[in-house]
Amino acid sequence: MKKVIIFIFVFGFVRGIYGQYDPGAVNYGITAIKPVASQQGIGAGIRVEYAPNCYTTYMGELAQVFSLDTEQEPSGGYHEFGIGVNLILFNWYPTTITGGIGYIGNNSSFFPSVEDDAFLAFRTGDINHGAQIKIRALYHLSTPIHVFAEFNLKSLGREYDTVLLGISYDFNTR
Repeated sequence: MKKVIIFIFVFGFVRGIYGQYDPGAVNYGITAIKPVASQQGIGAGIRVEYAPNCYTTYMGELAQVFSLDTEQEPSGGYHEFGIGVNLILFNWYPTTITGGIGYIGNNSSFFPSVEDDAFLAFRTGDINHGAQIKIRALYHLSTPIHVFAEFNLKSLGREYDTVLLGISYDFNTR
């Protein structure tokens, strides 16, 4: 089993020669968000991504999810904040598939009713805390412009899993 894991790691490292971004890149992006479990939910967000090398991207995200279903989300929506890290899983330039983990926090008033079903989540005051797993497909339109589709699996419960479509731009492109 060790040999298989080492082979996959080496293969992934060699395939990652073309990275997701240039080393030292700082990208700014906007996203459209669709909660998976909510038919009447939609959102928008902004993000900042920093790539210290070609293989790793650190990101911070801020989003507002709106809900027209006042039974599920009485306040009409919630704010969400996330930080995380993504690593390259596969790279078929100009398309890159990344995966990552991170922290997620939101102020959803619906969370107390599903808190017992949540995995690795807790609440402090009005803030819900949890973890997320990200899978992202990133496509390089041009050197400074990237579009992406992303799925976020959140430990807060299935009600908070999201699909994102977005675009990011590197203002400091060489």
